Amino acid sequence: MNQHPESDRIDRPPEVPEGLRAVYALYAARLCAPGVRLRHYAGRWLALHRQRALDARVLPVADEEPSGHPLTGFKRFQREALAQVEPGTELVFVSLEHGTWRPRGPDAPLLQMLAIRLEVSGHGVGLAGHVDLDGNGRPLRIAPAFALIVDLRLL
Repeated sequence: MNQHPESDRIDRPPEVPEGLRAVYALYAARLCAPGVRLRHYAGRWLALHRQRALDARVLPVADEEPSGHPLTGFKRFQREALAQVEPGTELVFVSLEHGTWRPRGPDAPLLQMLAIRLEVSGHGVGLAGHVDLDGNGRPLRIAPAFALIVDLRLL
């Protein structure tokens, strides 16, 4: 019998909500489709019913271009989307945002990317990853997604 459940929680990698990796793979594949150019793509924030998040024919509950601060603006978007559905409805939130990153130290050149962040309402763990872009906005590579703590209070 384990008497230290908090230490076990710290030692284990966070558990990603079921189905979220498939949603990441779907959006990453869409972004890397032949002919896609993302150089001037500002991004999208989407809210999808969890049970239909992989169905491309279903319209999102909410859909908008990123606005305001990346974190506080996204949290506002989530609150507004949840207010549009019945209490207790689980939504998958998808954040697609254009950005840059420096993979090899402070003197390395900035690389273009499209960041992908996924969360499920009511869950403390989400996923994050990105698609690397060339200078013309063409997708080069899909980075593997990693677990992301999005709300410590829900763990």
